[in-house]
Amino acid sequence: NVAKPDPQAFATVDAAVAAYADNGAIPTSWSDWSAAEQMRFLDNIPKQRTAAQLAALNDALGLAETGNNEVLFLWLELALANRYEPAVPQAEQFLARVGRAKFVRPLFQVLWNEGDWGRPIAKRIYAKTRPSYHAVTRGAVDRVLGVTG
Repeated sequence: NVAKPDPQAFATVDAAVAAYADNGAIPTSWSDWSAAEQMRFLDNIPKQRTAAQLAALNDALGLAETGNNEVLFLWLELALANRYEPAVPQAEQFLARVGRAKFVRPLFQVLWNEGDWGRPIAKRIYAKTRPSYHAVTRGAVDRVLGVTG
């Protein structure tokens, strides 16, 4: 009694992912897409991006201004994994505003994985935001950052 999803449901998005991967073409229909389509695009584009490529994506798609936390999370995850400095203040605001472990732990993990660049940022943000997180979220981020006690 489960409806099968339409395999063509994301065909336009998948074509946009392929075009972006091939030649950097940024989709012009972004604003007409649903959040699920936007998330699929961000989740499937190449993960190694330059600062110029990230700036172009953000400028064209308005990623930093999105009101959707799921889309914003994927943008911040991509940006931080590429050490995109302009995204750091927004990540800090996001991590201070949103306490869901599904967003918080992965973003701290991305920062932590970025070593000398990301670890000081993660420690600075976490020192400010830790008291506002639920105990489960704190425990998960404590493990990522090696916080004891």
